Amino acid sequence: MTIQKDNLGEHYGKLGIGNQTNLGIMGKNRDVSVGEIFLIYSSRDNQERVFFFRVLGLENYLRQVDDLARVAGTLMVEGDSYLSGIERNMLLSVEGKMLGYAEETKDGWKFRAPRRLPDHLADVYRPVPGTSDEVVREMLESQTGGHMYVGDLQVGEATLDVPAKIPSKFLPMHLGIFGSTGAGKSNLMMVLIKSIIDNNLKVKRTGEGQTISAFCIDPHDEFAQGVDNYGIQHIVEEMSPTTRSDVLGDFYYLTTHAGATMREIQRYARQIRILWSEIQPRDLYSIMDFTSQMYSFIDAQYAQHHENWIGEILQMDEDPHGHPKGTLRAVQRRLSFVQRSPIFIESGQSILGEIFKAMESGRVLVVNTSLMSDMEQFLLTTIVTRTLSDMRRALKSSGNLGDFDTQGKSRLPYPFFNGVKSAARSFYGKDGSSDKSSVRDPRKLPVILVTVEEAPSILNPELMRGRSVFKDISRQGRKFNIGLLVVSQQVSVLDNVILSQMNTEINLRLGNEREIQACIDNASVNISGFQNEFRVMARGEALLTASYREMPLPVRIPLFDDIFNRDKHTYSSDGDKEETHIL
Repeated sequence: MTIQKDNLGEHYGKLGIGNQTNLGIMGKNRDVSVGEIFLIYSSRDNQERVFFFRVLGLENYLRQVDDLARVAGTLMVEGDSYLSGIERNMLLSVEGKMLGYAEETKDGWKFRAPRRLPDHLADVYRPVPGTSDEVVREMLESQTGGHMYVGDLQVGEATLDVPAKIPSKFLPMHLGIFGSTGAGKSNLMMVLIKSIIDNNLKVKRTGEGQTISAFCIDPHDEFAQGVDNYGIQHIVEEMSPTTRSDVLGDFYYLTTHAGATMREIQRYARQIRILWSEIQPRDLYSIMDFTSQMYSFIDAQYAQHHENWIGEILQMDEDPHGHPKGTLRAVQRRLSFVQRSPIFIESGQSILGEIFKAMESGRVLVVNTSLMSDMEQFLLTTIVTRTLSDMRRALKSSGNLGDFDTQGKSRLPYPFFNGVKSAARSFYGKDGSSDKSSVRDPRKLPVILVTVEEAPSILNPELMRGRSVFKDISRQGRKFNIGLLVVSQQVSVLDNVILSQMNTEINLRLGNEREIQACIDNASVNISGFQNEFRVMARGEALLTASYREMPLPVRIPLFDDIFNRDKHTYSSDGDKEETHIL
């Protein structure tokens, strides 16, 4: 089938020199920017292909002239009349990187890594929004398709109508968001949350696909109310009661003090309270340093007192088993923030069971941590991650629900597991809820995505050398369909275990040369030579890289307000618009 070259965009120039990685193009003297994508049409041996080329460098070129300085001097003397004679010789020399090529097969378009070279003097086209969108979308389907929308393909300073998405099956392979202050991380997180809600809404309505659950840490309390005019709460208010119940359940917002929450949000809010009995020693090991003597002491107390270990340690004046008093006092000091915290309680009603049920139901939770200390936030994230992981580990280790009960009791605190056991059996049973009922494969359950904010504080090499929950999840999360969403201003300080297991990265503008280089070194595909592009990125521009794709995707993340206004009509069912509630 012959490719319609007119659909590729504006004819720009001709291919010059290069190899299968780096190319040189000679083109018209047009206003081209670093980061633009050109399409190179090639028909070598009658095999039509379209090569994708990314601009990394520009240089003015004057045909048949070796000394531009001499021409500039002559122009100053003779004026514009001299310029009119040389304008036709003005060209632009474009250098850049070949990203790969698309070719049409009997099964449709296939995109391949740059193993071939375009034909001599091949025609180069510049994509034009409104002209090139459809053909580029078709050619890049394998590189852009998925379920969680990130942004639109960016070509220079414009975008094509080519949405870039992440397939849900790759989320358990972990996702990193890297960008400096002001790069647009909060807006990106809101776009991702909306995309997850949209995906779950589609699954609920069609019965096809897989739901995505997300535990989203919100350190500045921006997601619900919005950064500008709209936030997740506005999506909630647009939903009909039936849709809201199906997609978001009874609540979506977690906070330390529900009474301080805006009235509109209070109806969908729950207070964060975690029982001491639901905290295990390894939760603390994941967020702070302990000596070997402290490990030994804590492990001994947990083995003896089980879920009551924190209360017992805090009440001790000395250890009857002979551990030094200095060790006891050091452990008590580390536990003191738990004792002082309003969200970690010795007795009362815990939210952890409700979080578990929400995550196994394919729901999104926005967690306002703006009133928490860093240690409180890190411990909360760790407890939730470890609990979800242990529940699915118990499932993975079981042949039937009877086995699951045995595994769950051995892995999880008894008060917690006893409280969620009935719900867990309904989630995990394949053909009933009896002890002999076979269990479901964790990969068939909702994908769970847990946000780790301020990642360098708990994903650094020092803590990752110990018994870190996050180290285990990074290596084995895909077995249980649990992924980490790591948000950080820095790449260079994160542990290599985490970075090596992270297979999708959304790289926004970075702060300095060291972080840019660390980002390039860590990318799942080769983006060497992209240093200049990172230096000129604007807010909301990003480079999406993934190990399961051949092409790094430049994307522009839209403002949440814009896509909310575009899509808000999709959230309510016909004739089922909820009336206004006054609290």
